[in-house]
Amino acid sequence: MARNLKLLALAIARTCGLFAVSSRLTAGQLRILCYHGGSVLDEHDFRPGLFITAGTFARRLSLLRKRGYPVLTLDDALTRLDAGTLPAGATVITIDDGWFGTYSLLAPALKAAGFPATLYVATYYLEKGTQVFNVAAGYALWKSASGVLSMREVVPDLSGQHDLSSPAARDEVVRRLEEVGNKLDSAGRQSLLRRLCDVLGVDWRAMERARQFAFMNAREAGLLAADGVSLQLHTHRHRFPVDRDRAMAEIDDNRSSLGRIVDLPMPHFCYPSGEYHRHQLPWLEPCGIRSAVTTDRGLASRESDRLALPRLLDSELVTDLEFEAEMSGFRQVLRQVRQFLNQTEKDRR
Repeated sequence: MARNLKLLALAIARTCGLFAVSSRLTAGQLRILCYHGGSVLDEHDFRPGLFITAGTFARRLSLLRKRGYPVLTLDDALTRLDAGTLPAGATVITIDDGWFGTYSLLAPALKAAGFPATLYVATYYLEKGTQVFNVAAGYALWKSASGVLSMREVVPDLSGQHDLSSPAARDEVVRRLEEVGNKLDSAGRQSLLRRLCDVLGVDWRAMERARQFAFMNAREAGLLAADGVSLQLHTHRHRFPVDRDRAMAEIDDNRSSLGRIVDLPMPHFCYPSGEYHRHQLPWLEPCGIRSAVTTDRGLASRESDRLALPRLLDSELVTDLEFEAEMSGFRQVLRQVRQFLNQTEKDRR
């Protein structure tokens, strides 16, 4: 009910011309769109915030062209943001992780539209070729028709019965299995995933054939780079530790792995899962990173910290109307109004 009221309010705002007014007010700010993976089969039903269908993605690109949003490379956009010469509504398309669905579905749509994009690649699964264990395990639990899982059937050393009817219960199973999987190598985790699927009655062979929850490989990433997709840093193992030496090792391993695919500068970084701490930001410039994006929602301005840039997260959870509200800057204006009112309230206390 509350969501329907919000959508109604957005529809009224658009009809009243507030989207158009917001576009003018935010014309000089940069819209950095954030995507993750394309849905190869039904991943968007399982994790609609992570996987987007080819149809939805194509509609987004069509809207960008129809509304005249200039889609720039990240390098060009940041240079022009610094200089104050961004064209009105300037937009950058970024994609995180390196899922196979990005290669097979999203990249062809971008090429057809003639739009550049930045792909932040976590290179561990690109190298290993196995499925991302925690996401694939969660999918198997979601997909299963079984109501209860006996942990001992999957891992003899584990005990307990888990009702799989709720997301929280499935998350707990994944957490326990991750504790086991973290002690194994990539092949061992893949075997554990297959065992889980066998117990649940889920066809892991079909999952592997479709390359669900797998990353593209190095050859495929190279083909994207040849087509103009900019490959940039996302750490090797999709983690950015709070310890400086370990964090730098992640970036070094990431850059080394990508360096075997493309011989180009990699000055741009994406925090894994958007998680970062302010004390980590000074670590980045000495290792050649000049921009870093987050999952903090908003538009980027000349005043934005280049090592903590906000983005607009798009997914199957976002309606076309909500996407327009973000791209027009209407929601950015609302965020700024709320921020002003909150600060005013704090000042009064």
